Amino acid sequence: MAAQTWPQRPQFANDAEQVVWDALRRGLRDVDVLMQGVRFTDPVDGEVELDLLVLMPDLGAAIIEIKGGHIAFGDGNVRQTRSDGTHVIHPADQAAKERRAFMRFLEHQPSWSRGRMRAIWLVAFPQTHVTGALGPALRREVILGKDDLPDAAGIIFDRLRDPAIGDRVPPGDWVPDALEHLVGTIDKPGEIQARAAQRLRHVEQLTAHQAALLSVMRHVPRFEVTGSAGTGKTWLAIEQARRWSAAGERVAFLAYTRGVTEAVRRAMADLPSKEVPEFIGTFFQLGYRWGARADGPDDPEFWRGRGPALMQLMASQLDVDTRFTAFVVDEAQDFSDSWWPALLASGTPDAKVALFRDDEQAVFTERRGRPDLELVPLVLEENLRNAQQIVETFRPLITAEVLSKAGPGFPVEFIPCEADHVIGHADDAAAALVEERGWLREHVALLTTKHRHPVQVERDSDKAAYWADLWASDDIFYSTVAGFKGLERAAIVLAVNGFHDDLDPRHVLYAGMSRARDLLIVVSPAEFIAQARDDRLLRRLQRGAG
Repeated sequence: MAAQTWPQRPQFANDAEQVVWDALRRGLRDVDVLMQGVRFTDPVDGEVELDLLVLMPDLGAAIIEIKGGHIAFGDGNVRQTRSDGTHVIHPADQAAKERRAFMRFLEHQPSWSRGRMRAIWLVAFPQTHVTGALGPALRREVILGKDDLPDAAGIIFDRLRDPAIGDRVPPGDWVPDALEHLVGTIDKPGEIQARAAQRLRHVEQLTAHQAALLSVMRHVPRFEVTGSAGTGKTWLAIEQARRWSAAGERVAFLAYTRGVTEAVRRAMADLPSKEVPEFIGTFFQLGYRWGARADGPDDPEFWRGRGPALMQLMASQLDVDTRFTAFVVDEAQDFSDSWWPALLASGTPDAKVALFRDDEQAVFTERRGRPDLELVPLVLEENLRNAQQIVETFRPLITAEVLSKAGPGFPVEFIPCEADHVIGHADDAAAALVEERGWLREHVALLTTKHRHPVQVERDSDKAAYWADLWASDDIFYSTVAGFKGLERAAIVLAVNGFHDDLDPRHVLYAGMSRARDLLIVVSPAEFIAQARDDRLLRRLQRGAG
């Protein structure tokens, strides 16, 4: 029997990787595990990717860094010669760093209780005949040259048995635990609810710690919190609104999407009335409250110009005792420049302001407005919501630093298909989650990137009933990515059925993928993913699908 492999269909960066993979796959034992392209985030070295990782349950782990072309040592440097020229490389430093990061990654997992990992590193030069050491850092015994490949598995076996390594093999059946932290586990009926609930409890504990940030900012009347998806911005916005309300402020809580404001209402439904904001709703709903309404049901131009101007006039006529003394705005990146004067006109001159934003989720490219105010900045970098596999998949789409803290979920799945079949395949995937794989219907949402799903078209004629369905206990929820921003479900089926011309595909894909807490399934033609302009995204999806 052959070794276990992950992924089953690896996407190799070059021929050198495949040569080493094939050699190890033939030589490893059936109890061993061979992994390719393992990615995780390290607090010291940032994003780390291991070319190959071997797990031997009775001996430990081996990290293998692979360099193709001809490798030589001279003048104190290791040089790699390929078709693109000759370059100085540092494979020993890179492999040693990856080993340390791998050990830290497991040791820092909340549920890893097996202690320090026994691990070694090696470098593989599969296109170079190696006869001796290549400098002081590359002793012969840490190199897999071209002539070593037939016995590569045996060399790793012997290196791991070296008593000089020092660290012991983790006790018990440690390999499944390591795999769960690195790539998740395949979901099985009967396990889904317990796993999702356990991780959600962990996330809630992490989020509660963020309340300390608001205590630090309690004497700052106007501030702006930025952070990528999953960093707890909405939770912090709710808590800030509650604190200001409890202190006697007349608070207006606003967000762009109705789904978020409905979620906020439900989150605060059981609070004492003195802790609930005076107003919770969208910018449009605030206009309706004052009597500002478009001539027709679909008049976006009204809300770009005439509507905000009318609201500003109405707000200027409010009595002093009805003006807001504090504003909390979630999804602030989606507010137009023209909205801020109208909103702030409804407040007192010294009104407090707390904004929460993620500009990389600004799918409405014309709405990255900011109020003309001095705001103290606060940056969140820890993702508390999305499983590690989901964060690692959407990471190429963002520029912000983000540390994954929510723990492992399930492997990301990718279903490539033709453009005309996206909705059909997405429906099949959502149905399989419920009917075959043990997920509850309320665990699942199906999101589209452009045109609405037919079920959404049917349901959202009654907006109030449509959003009430989001919290229903017996159905899958259907929405566009834009409509679901700021919300989440345990499992997301993302149907990539195109992009509107005025939206950035990177932001749409990022916003959609980051709605998933535990499991993400992406259904898309490869050419639609390519519109994100980053080859790493497609490679990561394909690897996850393996």
